[in-house]
Amino acid sequence: MSSLSLLGQSQQSLVTALLRHRNGLTVDELSQLLSISRNAVNQHLASLGGSGFIQNTMQESTGGRPCKIYSLSPSGLELFQRRYSFIAKLLLSWIDKNLGERESQLCLQSLGEQMAGEFESRMTEQPSPAERLHEAVSILCELGYDASIKSISENRTEIIANNCIFYKLAEEYHGFCALDLSFLASLLKADIQHKECIIKKGNYCRFAITSHTG
Repeated sequence: MSSLSLLGQSQQSLVTALLRHRNGLTVDELSQLLSISRNAVNQHLASLGGSGFIQNTMQESTGGRPCKIYSLSPSGLELFQRRYSFIAKLLLSWIDKNLGERESQLCLQSLGEQMAGEFESRMTEQPSPAERLHEAVSILCELGYDASIKSISENRTEIIANNCIFYKLAEEYHGFCALDLSFLASLLKADIQHKECIIKKGNYCRFAITSHTG
């Protein structure tokens, strides 16, 4: 099920119209295309804008007066189904076949490090290990892991992830968890142990932070 299906029929029609008109549309143009009132269009735009799916810019019209143009935001474009997992599965299959298991694992570890690098500035802004841990969990939640912190003892902390965002890939390539481990280790500059795994019938993915390296 795509995220698009979670929207009402009218909002699905609106975002689909914007998908087909990448340069954007005015309220009047949307009203004509969808055969609904301007007021209804404005209500839908306000709701979709509040969810971050719609963006707008001011543009001069032919009459010289500026008008507001609405288009899909990057988040709005992600409402439509993409076949990322299909392409990733083909890439992994090619790597396994042509480079071997060891090289496949090195590739996944490198990707995890690159993922962490995208958030390096956010992590370096956190002055203490505790704040870095909370920031890491916030990043995981933004990515869809539904993560939280679990304190086991004074010197032992675990990260619990209720969702595996790479589930379909990890289900077929069990070594795929190397990416998650590398990502967390690079993000926290710590040694990470995978104590429990959703793919291996665990209730969640449980990552123990065994030691900080910096």
